[in-house]
Amino acid sequence: MYFSLSRVLTVKTMSKGLSVKVGGIVIVVSMFVLGLMWNLSRPKPRELYNNLIVDTDQEQLRFIRTNSFVGNLSSVNVENLTYEQLLTTFHSYPDNTQVLCQRKMRMGKIGDGGWEICDDPEVRPVPPCIVYSFGINYDFSFDDDTAKSYGCHVYSFDPSMDEAPDVYDRSSHVHFYKIGIDGQTYTNQNKWKLRTLADIRRMLGHENKVIDVIKMDVESSEWPAIPDMTSSGAMRDVRQFLVEYHIVNITQESLVTKVKAMQSIEKAGFKIFYTHKNEYNRILVKGFPAERTQCYEVHYIRR
Repeated sequence: MYFSLSRVLTVKTMSKGLSVKVGGIVIVVSMFVLGLMWNLSRPKPRELYNNLIVDTDQEQLRFIRTNSFVGNLSSVNVENLTYEQLLTTFHSYPDNTQVLCQRKMRMGKIGDGGWEICDDPEVRPVPPCIVYSFGINYDFSFDDDTAKSYGCHVYSFDPSMDEAPDVYDRSSHVHFYKIGIDGQTYTNQNKWKLRTLADIRRMLGHENKVIDVIKMDVESSEWPAIPDMTSSGAMRDVRQFLVEYHIVNITQESLVTKVKAMQSIEKAGFKIFYTHKNEYNRILVKGFPAERTQCYEVHYIRR
């Protein structure tokens, strides 16, 4: 509603039965002056908002830069890191490229289930190539595409596929085994057969073979598996390592284990050439100005 300064506002009071007319111009002018004084005495909302946003973003970036590592993790004493350093490192280190792969080739679906293979000449799979694919969940798109495109023999592993036979050939180049990978060889409470990488290589007669690609999406089983994979020497002749890092438990002890596992991959000579953040597991993490994820699909090569 708009008001004209020429109008007169009539206010009636019942005191002593008198009707008092008050000039509307006086009231409006008084209200205008008071409002102007109040407005000048406080920060403008837009300026205040902008200052807060700039300061907050700058503080967050300084916090991340100060408390996280994105390279040379091999030289870090992980046991001495604070909780904030562990958490920010976990969400920083796997999300940064460390080496250039000039040509990536997508194998499998564009969405969940597909992975990138580095096609640079010195690391690309060439027959007779061997690929291990851990974690299938009835989606063989990566395995099938890799076998067809590169002519590799792909060994697919998943202990959770109850409806699948224990061992079968999906094609002439894709071979399925109902076993999973872990840090030790045993049968768990679900009656799943789990094996170390070294034991799997021995089982298949691959102890002295080059493994061109290992792909792992094993729903947090990567954490007990990776320390054994690196310490046993089973990764010594692996050229590409594609793994989904899952972060669910974020206690100090759990984060130490996870960062140490990533550290062991770096110590084994692997460098990150690509990372995809799984969009279905979005979270907010202290210190980061934007959303993070609980699942990082990290692609490594070793030249």
